[in-house]
Amino acid sequence: MHDMLRILDVASAMRRERETAEAQLDVDTAKAKLRERLLATAVAAGDAVTAAEVDAAITQYFASQHRYSDPPRSWRRIRAQLWVLRSRVVLGIVLVALLVLGAAALTGAFARPAPEPKPTAPRELPAKPPSAPAATVTPVTPVATPEVVAPTPTPAPPRDPFPEQWQRFQDALAAARQLAGDEGAHARLGQVLAVAEAAGLRKDVSRLRAAQHELDEVVARLDEQYDVKVVDRPGERSHVDRYASGRLTGYYVIVEAKTADGSALRRRIVNHETKSRDEVTKWGEEVDEVVWNRLLADQRADGVVDEALFARKRRGTLAEDVVMQGADGKPLARGRSITAW
Repeated sequence: MHDMLRILDVASAMRRERETAEAQLDVDTAKAKLRERLLATAVAAGDAVTAAEVDAAITQYFASQHRYSDPPRSWRRIRAQLWVLRSRVVLGIVLVALLVLGAAALTGAFARPAPEPKPTAPRELPAKPPSAPAATVTPVTPVATPEVVAPTPTPAPPRDPFPEQWQRFQDALAAARQLAGDEGAHARLGQVLAVAEAAGLRKDVSRLRAAQHELDEVVARLDEQYDVKVVDRPGERSHVDRYASGRLTGYYVIVEAKTADGSALRRRIVNHETKSRDEVTKWGEEVDEVVWNRLLADQRADGVVDEALFARKRRGTLAEDVVMQGADGKPLARGRSITAW
């Protein structure tokens, strides 16, 4: 039974790999899925991106995927080619060095004559009785020691960084999936996984590292928890109405993101007036005239904005949930934003 379960696991793994390969090779299906995910992410993040813009971006991305042209000849190209062939070049140098050293050692051993032993002069001994014979000294012939050539160590082959990077991505993805608490978060993680799997098919470490960086940003966003509140401090505006060419363009409340300890967070907000994406601690959220007048009356009553909570960001989600209610008693629909007034 244990062997049967192992065989079934192997068959399931082969089926998943085949389905992954077929999905990656089916460009039309991949484009359709990527289009759905990008549109869902844009809606969750509040970005005003049209379907035509998403289609154009996808077409440009796939059109520029597999283009390659040889770079012009230069010293940088030569150095790059030498780096690619470094193992063979180093091995050739080592072999040539060993051959040269071995030839030199053999030539020296055969060409150099062995040193002739020199006779040692007899040492004078103290006088002894006539009956004792004189001692003689036997000459000692020196023995030549052959030279020993130490072999040059062969350099180790370069380590492949892809398996380690891939394992790191898988571990971070598993932790992110446990943290994700809604469909928008899971859809965003699916988009990052698609980029990583495409890099895995080509063993592209640079693209896999880019996917890892994107995953880290998503995890940091999921881990955040804060409240978006109306600014209520002396000397600072809590609401503003905007005009263009003498015509009213909208009512806005000035808000900021506050953590549980009262710290203000920096947020990237799209200013609909300038179309720029600015990193700020305070920004304006559009509300209807009824809510704007209600908050204005609330502040003028006692100088304090009692209804200050505009939205709430829960841990495990990517988007903020609007809490402030409109005239119908339901949460306001998210409108436009400004970053300067």
